[in-house]
Amino acid sequence: MESFDFFNTLLPSSKAQLLEASTFIKVPVGTKLYSQGDICSDILFLTKGRVRVARQHENGQSVLLYYFSQGEQCNVNFTSSYNSAPAVGTAIAETDLEGFDLPVELIAKLFIEDKEFQRYVFEQYVNRLESMASLIEEIRFLSLDTRLLHWLQSQDKKEILISHEEIGDIIGTSREVVSRILKSFEKNSIVKLSRKKIELL
Repeated sequence: MESFDFFNTLLPSSKAQLLEASTFIKVPVGTKLYSQGDICSDILFLTKGRVRVARQHENGQSVLLYYFSQGEQCNVNFTSSYNSAPAVGTAIAETDLEGFDLPVELIAKLFIEDKEFQRYVFEQYVNRLESMASLIEEIRFLSLDTRLLHWLQSQDKKEILISHEEIGDIIGTSREVVSRILKSFEKNSIVKLSRKKIELL
C-alpha cells in the first residue's frame, strides 16, 4: 500500500489499519474481476497492470466505460462494494495484475474517519468523470473509423494482440464493422493485419 501516493498523507492509525487488512494478490491476464450485476465484497487497489471496465447491452454488445491501472482504484468496484449495489459493468484484466485486496468495511470506515483518504476517493471519481465525458464526446461527434484509430494509437505499442470481436466490445460495435474498418486501414497502409494481431505501420 505504501506505493500509493495518498498513503503517506493518511493518519497513522489509517496507515496501520490498511497495512494490517490488505491482502496482496496476483491476477492473470484475461481474468474477470467481477461481472456486470455482481455485488462486490472487496475493493482492489491496483499496483501493476491495466483493467478494462465495460458495460454490456441486452443485445449482447459491449462498450468501454474506462480503464484503470497502477496507482488507481476502480469506481464501479468501490460503488458496488460501498453501497452493496449491482456492478454497472464488467472488469477484465488486460494484463497480469498485482494489487491489494481490502475489505469494504475498512474502506467505508476510513472514508468517514480520514479526510485524506476521502480526498483520494473523490479524486478518482473526478478523473473517471473526465474520461467518461471524453468517451461520450467521441461517441457523439467522431466517426467509428476515427474512434477505432484513436483507440489503436492509445495502446502505445506497435503490435496489438486482440481479436476484432474484442475491439468491437471496447468501442461499441460489431466484429464485422471492426473488420471492415481495419481492412480499409490495411489498404491505406495504416496497419498490417494477421490473426488476432494488428501491427501499426
